[in-house]
Amino acid sequence: MLDYLNLLEKHSDANVVKMLDGVNVDSWTYADYLRDMKRCAYQLEAQLGNIEGKHICLLANTDYQYMVLVGAIVFSRAVVIPLNNYEIMDNLQYAISQAEADALILPDAEEKRAFKDLTLISQEKLFATISEASDEKELVDFKDEEADNLALILFTSGTTSLSKGVALSVRNLYGNIRRIFPGAYLEGKEDTVNAHAYTNFPMYHLGGIIAWLSWTANGSTICISRDAKHVLSDLENISIDFAAVTPALLKMWVNCIKRGRKDRIGNPRHIISGGALIEPPLIKFFMDNGITVGQYYGMTETGTAVTANFDMDNHIDSIGRPADGAEVFCIDGEICVRSWSNMLGYYKNPEETKECMKDGVVYTGDLGRVDDDGYVYLTGRKKNLIILSGGENVSPEEIETKVYENSLVKECKVFEKKDRIAIEIYAPEQDEQSIKDYISNLNQTLPAYKKIYFVEFRDTEFDKTATGKIKR
Repeated sequence: MLDYLNLLEKHSDANVVKMLDGVNVDSWTYADYLRDMKRCAYQLEAQLGNIEGKHICLLANTDYQYMVLVGAIVFSRAVVIPLNNYEIMDNLQYAISQAEADALILPDAEEKRAFKDLTLISQEKLFATISEASDEKELVDFKDEEADNLALILFTSGTTSLSKGVALSVRNLYGNIRRIFPGAYLEGKEDTVNAHAYTNFPMYHLGGIIAWLSWTANGSTICISRDAKHVLSDLENISIDFAAVTPALLKMWVNCIKRGRKDRIGNPRHIISGGALIEPPLIKFFMDNGITVGQYYGMTETGTAVTANFDMDNHIDSIGRPADGAEVFCIDGEICVRSWSNMLGYYKNPEETKECMKDGVVYTGDLGRVDDDGYVYLTGRKKNLIILSGGENVSPEEIETKVYENSLVKECKVFEKKDRIAIEIYAPEQDEQSIKDYISNLNQTLPAYKKIYFVEFRDTEFDKTATGKIKR
């Protein structure tokens, strides 16, 4: 197992986290982080008794305290369950029940009556005690014999169905050192220690978890906005080396660059992304403006990013080649992954586990292909396939990609209507006729069964998951 805590000690003088709030920036060193994890673990056991094996849910904003909590819980040999604090109450209660929670840590401001049957711990009171008391619990790294122990349950933010609890083991978290960095760092051209990395991936999402695991193990400084809505006013007060953010945020950053205001996004030299595909025109825009772009691909069930692409000049449409010791291949057109990081399964859900995982291989549900150079390409989502009465299979993502080549289209979603292909588009009203003309021309290049027969417009954005994927 990875000696993670020892790695933190080696970087004791470096900054582990910077919390951004306009001109105000709060920071903590790795020494602070280790100390606060030990104090937090002590205070949790003072309230709950021995927490080894207990299931503890977190419902809060991603910040320094959240990272302290996750570390304290995991290294106390308890199971941590990060919850989406933007989720509706019914879904939160479902997740808590599915995860068999013993306790819930949440802010004082949160509505507590909905959780009346659960042991509740106030985040504010917990950290007030931590700041006043010096008692610490000894925390030690995991041993090899603990590799298969349950450590984390992450609930998926699916676009089509009820969330499932992905069970991740100690091995999935600490079986290998992760290096989720831009290509310049992977090639040794830049040093990871003290590198400032901004992210908007929350820690209830795999992107936030692997950023935390990777960047802290390598001595980097994680920069986070206290309020995600204020990202521009936060970043104009700090310089960052790179950002790992969702494609949705990248689209907002385009306008800043067009206005000559790179300072409003922290003047990054590199960008990496995941959670959803970056469209080629967006990649080209950042590259044309002197910012390198890297694309990672993974899913909660694979426990980490399993492919990486840093050769955008030659493979701009690809999600990259296998990374971090993963083996990626296709079975009947479906992308499959064999990796040390693959989940244990869906917690208390053997039926769904059998659908997704066979002999340790995760069947991603994504359709794709692998070229002769080992680069992987996505062509659609298996569950999203539209099957027409003539037996033709249509991937909505394939058509959406072609429509997105028109820069006037802000968002779109392809679906079936009357046994034909239809599309709904979010765009300014004044651009609707131009978009219709574009689709008419596009149809001339498509086979009959893929032609878009119905075009509908909307004046609001689509509902999305936490990482910006449009819900289907």
